Amino acid sequence: MAPRLRRQDSAGLRGLGRAVLALLALALAPAAAIADAPIAVSPPPGPRPVVVVASVYLLNLVSVDDREETFDADLYLDLSWRDPRLAFEPSAGEPPTRIYQGDAAAAELGEIWWPDLEFVNAASPELTNQEITILADGTVRYRIGLSATFRTSLDLHRFPFDEQRLAVRLQSFEGDTSLVVFEPDHRRLGFNRDDDYAGLEILSVAASTRTTSVEGWDENFSELVFEILVRRSPTFYIWTVFVPVTLVLLLSCTIFFVDIEGFHDRVAIALACFLACVATQFAMSFNLPRISYLTPVDRLFLLAYGCMSLGVAVSVWQKTSLRNAPETLERTDRIAALAIPALYAAGIVFVVLP
Repeated sequence: MAPRLRRQDSAGLRGLGRAVLALLALALAPAAAIADAPIAVSPPPGPRPVVVVASVYLLNLVSVDDREETFDADLYLDLSWRDPRLAFEPSAGEPPTRIYQGDAAAAELGEIWWPDLEFVNAASPELTNQEITILADGTVRYRIGLSATFRTSLDLHRFPFDEQRLAVRLQSFEGDTSLVVFEPDHRRLGFNRDDDYAGLEILSVAASTRTTSVEGWDENFSELVFEILVRRSPTFYIWTVFVPVTLVLLLSCTIFFVDIEGFHDRVAIALACFLACVATQFAMSFNLPRISYLTPVDRLFLLAYGCMSLGVAVSVWQKTSLRNAPETLERTDRIAALAIPALYAAGIVFVVLP
């Protein structure tokens, strides 16, 4: 009987021991997880806010959509900051930098602190490549290749004689201005001078920072803005809009070479010219957004409509008031045939182009 009791006591002690070990393992598991967690995911120690220096290089301006107020661009973005926790002492024969590229760079981002970029005005940004370089003193340089469609506000008051500032807006999702601020490196801003997007000339690339806020939130956020200054070449619109509309206007003035007895022919000519302008303007409307102000192109069409309407009004006056005064009628035709084109030319100089 006694040996059986001793065996039962021994089995009970072993079971109790296993239970205690299991409880200890559960208790120590969080501590082990914390010990194995990355040490640099929190912001770097030292003064606040962390300064992130940024520069950009415009590789390609792929397209600009005036109607949608968007543009497609390929960029190289370079960010740098310092994290003393990443400093290291190179061993003999080891280079003073550690470089991670592609998937290795993406994995490294999960192990260190970084500003967690947010492209505020980009739709579906695509990273084409990325690289992280860590220097011996803890300086981190993060380079990415980016292709994206960016939303921007276009000022078309001077279209097609306009210049536009195409903006790329960048914020940190990591925190507000008390934690992270951006600082542009003006020495390292540029663009590919061999790139020539049809109809637009790239003049410069500039950078600035500003403080923004979200309505209803108490935080202020640092925003980095890269602006691509472009100038539109008006040549295409001169040949496809200004010249055709001018020719149509001159054709409408041929009504004064038609005898007033053919009044219906005069009206038919004027109406055909009017419809030609309407068709041209309708085609142009597909290239521009629905804006509430007039562009030079809009003023050109309004001027042409006004001059053609004036020609019809003169013909109506001749038909109703000068039927029995042939000399006055002929003189009126000569004056109107010269005055209306002159009025149109003056309108272009003083109304359309300013």
